[in-house]
Amino acid sequence: MKCRLLSATFVLAFSSLLASSPSARTSHEQSPEASKLNAQGLDLLHKKQYDQAIPLFRQALQVQPDYVDALDNLGKALDASGHDAEAVADFDKALKIAPQNDNLHADKGLALFHEGKYEESAASYRQALDLHKDFPEAHNGLGAGLLLLGKTDEAVSAFRSAIALSPKNADALNNLGSALLSENKPTEALSYLRRAQNLQPNQTDILQNYAHALDASGHTNEAIAAYHKLASRQPEQSAAWTQLGRLYYKTKRYDQSVSAFQKSLTLKPDQPDVLLALGHAQLDGGKTSDATQTFERVLSLKPDDFYALYNLGNASYNQKDYAKAASYYQKAYAQKPDFPDALVGLANSQLAANQFNDAIATYQKLMPLKPDDANLRFNQGTAFFNAGKYQDAAASYREAIRLNPNFAHAHFNLAMSLLRLNDPQSAQSEFAEAHRLDPSLNPPSK
Repeated sequence: MKCRLLSATFVLAFSSLLASSPSARTSHEQSPEASKLNAQGLDLLHKKQYDQAIPLFRQALQVQPDYVDALDNLGKALDASGHDAEAVADFDKALKIAPQNDNLHADKGLALFHEGKYEESAASYRQALDLHKDFPEAHNGLGAGLLLLGKTDEAVSAFRSAIALSPKNADALNNLGSALLSENKPTEALSYLRRAQNLQPNQTDILQNYAHALDASGHTNEAIAAYHKLASRQPEQSAAWTQLGRLYYKTKRYDQSVSAFQKSLTLKPDQPDVLLALGHAQLDGGKTSDATQTFERVLSLKPDDFYALYNLGNASYNQKDYAKAASYYQKAYAQKPDFPDALVGLANSQLAANQFNDAIATYQKLMPLKPDDANLRFNQGTAFFNAGKYQDAAASYREAIRLNPNFAHAHFNLAMSLLRLNDPQSAQSEFAEAHRLDPSLNPPSK
């Protein structure tokens, strides 16, 4: 049975414990009637027909209350159908009769895991391993609990033990890959997830982790193929389409990115983060009007979303509606004063709208926030120049050149400022340097 509890990014899995225990079961002699009912229930359990299996196990236990196998199978069926607490109670009943049964301890560990009781789950798996140390499923289950307890090193060790005992245990390989991903070791994770994928190519939780590892390891095109495969396996889920949108955006395939994000939103419409990503893809793909509508949809869901406001500023700026852009940038900055890019957008909008003194004031606010930004110093210099403040302009251009000595346009604009300051000799030197760095830049004709 597979673990139903998923982490935010990675998916844990469990090998089936429906087979016989690695060690012999202990039970009283079974009545033929109870044995028949248990066998019928077990057949349904294997077919995942849990609601039909449960009454048969209960009937077997009415005939023979101390029937350990029926108690164990009832617990498994209850656990698999989401009745985890009831399952634990039945495993406890069985353990009172057969306390040395390692498989019962492991089954109880899985049910406790599903309840979110990871410490207790780990303790049950450890009891199973105390009884039978070469029990790969118990090592795997122990590792899953430890991983969600934040004990990643111990979890990795447990998963490695499971794999050493059972090299073709796809679930343990998947879980080890998941643990390594959580440790930001995608290349190592990928080696285990490839093995898991080869063993179980149709298991979606393995495919999800495999796709993530491919992406994190820089195998972008393989990751795209894996997410497409995942999307075809889970047509009702939006997550794979979201990841495809991000990967297509990363590779500057904006039309495909837009299409993928739109499919995600068709499946799950109210996703502000996906809408933001869609807006970015539309904006960078040159579909500014579409991007504007998308960012406005974000605001309809989250009216104070500073990033949507900021991007509406970018969209308005691209459309040369500088007054509207400035308004959005100001609102974004009001929502998040520690986001200097909103001030950058505001200052650039003011500069583009020829509001030079307003732009100068905004650039001055920015300087302590972004002291090493040569472009910002350059734009400040341009605002000063257009306001007729040539000394200040020259100082700003010199600072831009100090931060980036190969900034050809800063040399050129500094030269223009020096001309206004009646220093033609220094200006000629700067014109020469600008031309050396960018031959298309030539001093103005006299």
